[in-house]
Amino acid sequence: MRIFRTYYSHRHLRTAERKIAALKNSALIKKNKDRRILVVLHLFYPESWKELREYLLNFTGYNWDLYITYPDMIADRIDREDILRLNPGTTFLQMDNKGYDVGPFLTAIKQIDLTSYEAVFKLQSKGVKRIFIYIYHQLFFGRDWFLNLYEGTVGASVIHRTIDRILNEPDVGMVAAKNLIVHDPSYKENLILRKLRETGIRVEKGYNFLAGTCFAIRPSCLQAFKELPFTLDDFVPVPSSQGVSLAHALERYLCIVAEKDGMHIEGNEVMSLRRAVKRPLEKILQGISSERLLKLPYIFDDEYFLWRLDNRFVRYHIHRMPVGDLKYQMGPGEKIIPLKDTYAYRYLQGDRAAYDDYCRIHREKGYPAMTPERFEALIRSLSEQGYDPAHIILVNELGIIRDGQHRACCIADRYGLDYQIDVMEIENIDRIYLAKHMVPRPVLRLYYKKRYGIEPLS
Repeated sequence: MRIFRTYYSHRHLRTAERKIAALKNSALIKKNKDRRILVVLHLFYPESWKELREYLLNFTGYNWDLYITYPDMIADRIDREDILRLNPGTTFLQMDNKGYDVGPFLTAIKQIDLTSYEAVFKLQSKGVKRIFIYIYHQLFFGRDWFLNLYEGTVGASVIHRTIDRILNEPDVGMVAAKNLIVHDPSYKENLILRKLRETGIRVEKGYNFLAGTCFAIRPSCLQAFKELPFTLDDFVPVPSSQGVSLAHALERYLCIVAEKDGMHIEGNEVMSLRRAVKRPLEKILQGISSERLLKLPYIFDDEYFLWRLDNRFVRYHIHRMPVGDLKYQMGPGEKIIPLKDTYAYRYLQGDRAAYDDYCRIHREKGYPAMTPERFEALIRSLSEQGYDPAHIILVNELGIIRDGQHRACCIADRYGLDYQIDVMEIENIDRIYLAKHMVPRPVLRLYYKKRYGIEPLS
């Protein structure tokens, strides 16, 4: 698989493709050759340059400027001489490694007079080392994600039409690979909208998002983005902890501003055969994807879903059990305790100091933030509205709570530890899960009993 997870120039093949495409599109090139084009490339993986160079050569015949942003720790690995041979006027912008590719892009365009250009290309050197990723109902092996981004935006077969659409079709705000124009699942959409509201941006649900954030865009669409009151210091260092960051929110905002005032995002069909071959496998993966849980009549916590279930394959089973039989474990390797001994349950019995320790531990370990105020809001809600079974408690195969500890404690405090509730057992389908299910069930039960002193739920 290593051979499918590296960068290739394929110089001779791509030279031939470029020449054929130039002949086919000679009229478009002639029509648009003097129009000014800006290309902003975030070069995080310097080893990708040999392949990116071949894609940038597709701009041959046009009047284009190149800006390259890059993090400071790779400064000595950038082949400046070769980049300048390709485009002698290239501007290099070294930055702190913050905000993924979005923070550097915003920082770059704040220094650029966008009125000097009629089309802008935003590109990034996407990694190829993953064996595979399943995201937005699509399966990408090794280089697939990288190839979809580049073939769909600046590939020899699409670049001339892409440039012409941006320059000459007034209702087109952005152009990219068609299969990467997607919608966020509900949990991610809720968190994105919340993050945008924190920045003063109000957006409605149902926005389009361009996965991978490589595209061509009309400069006028970037003006609102350029005027945002953020600097690179407002973005988190890379890699950041899990969760929705400012960069994640603003890459959606880039697509939102491209569809304002009657404009829309146009998609290029690319790699159709390659994607068609994978479609039967994608249908199978949809059947075990965590996103199928969102179709059930239950309400899940958005942050937990993003942290623990985003792009995962899972099995689930509903159990009915006394709430007092639930258990809790702060983190891997920590002691497993019954619900009545948790910090949250003790808080409800009046032990406030212990709960302050719990919140402090969460902060120190980088877990989702917990505060007494947040817990009090849940207590009030349950007191006023009662227990809604749709807010189901999530557990693992040992009945250890994975999400819903505070809700479970409130139920136990209000109705008693013997009160019966439905819980959802969720297991990630991975190598450990598959190996575990090859073990005979009686042996597995003995193993759990000996190691944890607990029998599995099923």
